[in-house]
Amino acid sequence: MALNEPHKSRIIGHMNKDHAKELEEYLLAFNGLSASAARGAQIADMTLDAMTIKTASGTHTVAITPPLGSAADARVRLVDMSQRAKQKLGLSDIVISAFTRPQGAGVWSFLGVTLFIVSATTYSLVQPGTAVWGLLDEVFPYGATGYKWLVKTLVIPVLIIHLTEAWWLARTRLHKHGVEAGSGLWWLWVACTFVEGLPGLVRFDRLVEAERKKKEGAKH
Repeated sequence: MALNEPHKSRIIGHMNKDHAKELEEYLLAFNGLSASAARGAQIADMTLDAMTIKTASGTHTVAITPPLGSAADARVRLVDMSQRAKQKLGLSDIVISAFTRPQGAGVWSFLGVTLFIVSATTYSLVQPGTAVWGLLDEVFPYGATGYKWLVKTLVIPVLIIHLTEAWWLARTRLHKHGVEAGSGLWWLWVACTFVEGLPGLVRFDRLVEAERKKKEGAKH
């Protein structure tokens, strides 16, 4: 028994239009392709036991396991394969496609670190005899000398801590939730978390939880 053409065309059209990402994941998980080799995946043909998927890197055959009994089995089987692929790749079924701005404590953290970055990048401009040196001598505890000592002392620890937080977000969350490395969305989250710090991680986790609740609510 084979898939009849109308059913096959409908399945292929739906998968290519709405589930291109899942097709790439099939190739990554079951065929061992790299992300670049799997990019742009589209089904060219389909039988009861395999999909022929074309990408820029060539044509690839992905086995449908177990094979379909008929076209009616396609939805359940392909969803099951998608779940297995995600599990094998360490991906979540919750995909994040948006960026949210800092809120609450995150705003103050963002502003505070931004101020410190400005202080660090203008460090060499603070010299005896300049107007800013005189201002700092008047308003900053321990004067301009104390200001320069504090900035110099903190710059390396602050840099290490915030780089680590941004790296940890990318490593443990962004890829897992479908945010492609190097994309505009990826850079927004990484750059903001580098400045904001821990509140950025918390905000991302809250967004994931909100999306999970939304998805679960849609099931009922």
